[in-house]
Amino acid sequence: MSLATAMKNIPTVRDVRIALRLSLAAGFLSAVADRFGWWAPFGQGSWGSMGSFADYAHQLVPFASGLFLTVIVWGTTATEATLGILLLVGWRPKLVGAATCLVLMIFGVAMAVSLGMESPLSYSVFSAASAAAAYAIVDQSRHPRPTQAA
Repeated sequence: MSLATAMKNIPTVRDVRIALRLSLAAGFLSAVADRFGWWAPFGQGSWGSMGSFADYAHQLVPFASGLFLTVIVWGTTATEATLGILLLVGWRPKLVGAATCLVLMIFGVAMAVSLGMESPLSYSVFSAASAAAAYAIVDQSRHPRPTQAA
């Protein structure tokens, strides 16, 4: 393969930004779909219902119960659905990327404190938070496409 061919195959910053936002959006929207049981017909999913997700949320925030737990469960679901949609459409990348990173870091820390460090590491929560941070700070306008060799 020539150098010119190799340069044509290098993903651009724009390509990487699109991959970051779509993969983050898919992760959030998949988790929300699971809470509503939309993965169940395919024999997949972790929670399958809001009740099961509430039980999991209670593990992460054991001092929350009753109305406070309900607010956490529905607030988290609304936040993840909103961020998923905003990521999907690419609205305000710096703001949405930073908010996504913050949500994932809070979730990862809650998992680590409540379930142990292995849990957020095995579920790649901190890796996803890093991807969100990268999405927030990588500015495609400052990194032009590589020049094409003649």
